[in-house]
Amino acid sequence: MSGKRVTLIGDAMAAVVQGVEEVRTLIGRPPVVVGGLAVVCRLSNPYRATTDLDVVDRLLGEVPQLQVLRAARGAEPVEPTSVLLPTAYGQVKVDVLEVRQIEIDQPSDDPGDRLHAFAHAWANDSATEVTIEVAPLSGAHVEVSALVAEPGPLVAMKLQAIMNRASAKQGTDLQDIARLIFDEQIRPMALAQLGNCDALTAADIALHVDLWLVDRRREALRWIHDAGGTDLTLDDLELLAELLLAACARS
Repeated sequence: MSGKRVTLIGDAMAAVVQGVEEVRTLIGRPPVVVGGLAVVCRLSNPYRATTDLDVVDRLLGEVPQLQVLRAARGAEPVEPTSVLLPTAYGQVKVDVLEVRQIEIDQPSDDPGDRLHAFAHAWANDSATEVTIEVAPLSGAHVEVSALVAEPGPLVAMKLQAIMNRASAKQGTDLQDIARLIFDEQIRPMALAQLGNCDALTAADIALHVDLWLVDRRREALRWIHDAGGTDLTLDDLELLAELLLAACARS
């Protein structure tokens, strides 16, 4: 998916994309974008906007990105790992998701903590370049190049994130997973990437699929409906679980 170009519309998206440019300038290289903006960039038909920017920092011996961003003029720290950056379209909250190498070299015994580290490292290491352009309702055209997480790692990250989120965010995370897998253009790549990840990560993904899309399927559907995904049904979530579990199965 390298070399992809995405066109978005609206002032809110312009602020987030301008935030990507601000981060790129401050850290001196393209940031690795995950979260809602990455989902929007990967879908063939983006179904929602996002107002925050999520980036990954692998902390590989450099000055931490969060430290650099918080030192910028006009920046405001937000605990624990975020910062408000000023842009021409208003402030943008940047969440910096940090992964330490020791979390990869010495995996946690907890499958949730382990999946958090491995999914974000996977997203960072496999991200591909996307040119993101926005036509705001007011103001100038915005365009930036960034490294954007691939669909497979995004599904893994979203599954892990559900555990510690408010119900509204849980619904958005679950809906993002469904949209990525049910997108006919994206599904083959997403499932292939999940099918090729290491066995431990695949097993952890499967545990999270069982929890949210099998054991708590009805609750998950209610969260999805509350987040606006009223077109999705229990049958859809059953199919989603089957596709994800099949991709993560290892002989």
